[in-house]
Amino acid sequence: MAKSQIGICALTGEKCELQESHIYPKFVYKHLKQTGGNSFRAVGNPNKAFQEGLKRPLLWMWAGLEFSKREKWFAENIFTPFVNGQLAKGKVKYNDKLYYFCVSLLWRVLIDTKENIKGEKEIRKCEEALKEWQSFLNGGSLPKTYDKIYMMPITPELFDKEQSIPSGTKLNLEVQWYTRRMFDSTLLDLTPNNTAFFCKMPYFFFWAVIERDNQQMNYGLRISPNGGIIDFKRYNIGNGFVKYYILLRIILAAKKTDEVGENMSKVQQDKIVQRTLQDEHLRNSELAELLIQKGMAH
Repeated sequence: MAKSQIGICALTGEKCELQESHIYPKFVYKHLKQTGGNSFRAVGNPNKAFQEGLKRPLLWMWAGLEFSKREKWFAENIFTPFVNGQLAKGKVKYNDKLYYFCVSLLWRVLIDTKENIKGEKEIRKCEEALKEWQSFLNGGSLPKTYDKIYMMPITPELFDKEQSIPSGTKLNLEVQWYTRRMFDSTLLDLTPNNTAFFCKMPYFFFWAVIERDNQQMNYGLRISPNGGIIDFKRYNIGNGFVKYYILLRIILAAKKTDEVGENMSKVQQDKIVQRTLQDEHLRNSELAELLIQKGMAH
């Protein structure tokens, strides 16, 4: 049973019994467990492992149920078929549940990470975005200023479509690890007057435009609050600034992971690999495959 405590619901603003709920959807952690592994790490804090995923006492039960409805739709209609390769050449018709899901995820992650945001203007705009999203998620009108929401499906193949990274190299393996197994989030503000907040879970980025002068910034698929159709056959990440920024995040993630590894002895690292290979469930898993390849690349 989920832990609870008395506090103020971040969504409704009412005093209630808060439920300790997942920041990222529970179905993602279930997928990672099914493909090997029982602890999870984020780029921002690779030293800390979460056995059941990142949780916070954020919402009361009703709010959690509302989020769960949209998460279930996303898991069944987009996440699972995409990860299984069933959407590579297909189309998906979506409704308002997808927009709600994207906003709810961005809202939760931004609440959890906003203390890391620097800059007076950036902090102010992110607080404004949180208020608009909170109102919408609580049954209010659609966001007016911070309404541009994007979803970017990502796999090693999509990432490498226009930028050749030799297979078997350390960088290629880090691309696989990051796209398929890691969590990440931050505020992208490397160019003047172009700011976006993103959160990333395995196989998907979600972007919210905070400020935008350059209309050429490619954040993936613009999600309409009224629904629409996604054609995965024609979808590609592109080869612009955002893609190169993601490559920088992959390199950063690899560096931080290596720093964690340096604090372990070679014997400890070998024991982790051996335990993975000895476990019948994990032996042929995605995790085992990546651990072996990373070891060979080193």
